[in-house]
Amino acid sequence: MQNITKLLLSLASACLMLAGQANASTVYLVRHAEKLPDGKDPALSHCGQARAAALAEYFADKALNAVYATPYQRTQQTAAPVAAAKQLSVTAYDPRQPQQLLAQLNAVSQPVLIVGHSNTVPQLVSLLSGIEMAALTEQDYNLLYRVELGEQPSVTLMRQAFICDAQDGKP
Repeated sequence: MQNITKLLLSLASACLMLAGQANASTVYLVRHAEKLPDGKDPALSHCGQARAAALAEYFADKALNAVYATPYQRTQQTAAPVAAAKQLSVTAYDPRQPQQLLAQLNAVSQPVLIVGHSNTVPQLVSLLSGIEMAALTEQDYNLLYRVELGEQPSVTLMRQAFICDAQDGKP
């Protein structure tokens, strides 16, 4: 599995170099919020819905030009409150084809939000910035990456202040 991940990263890096760097000045990336435990395509849990609303509050005073999410319920539901507050639609992308997402970012010149998964967000951050990122665990829901693009890309890792008491499912 690690060899496949390395191969995908190499291919996507090559595509990025060929296509030129993404035009978006700032790219925010976040893993989907907490999900229900069952099913192949689970929806967000109560905590996840509350975290998605808190994410929308975080972006209330920040400009966004586009919101991207994989086609799964949990990512779409995480992105939806942000997109609704910004009067944007959520654009779906295939998490297995990061080079297509990078090509889409070439058409955007202002900040964007990308909602992905524990196994795709660090990879996308690395592809965009050239900076290797640590893997996320299944419990990492509160991390928000901000990638500043340009000649010297930088990555800022922030933790959402939102905390949900998992015992009763209430924030």
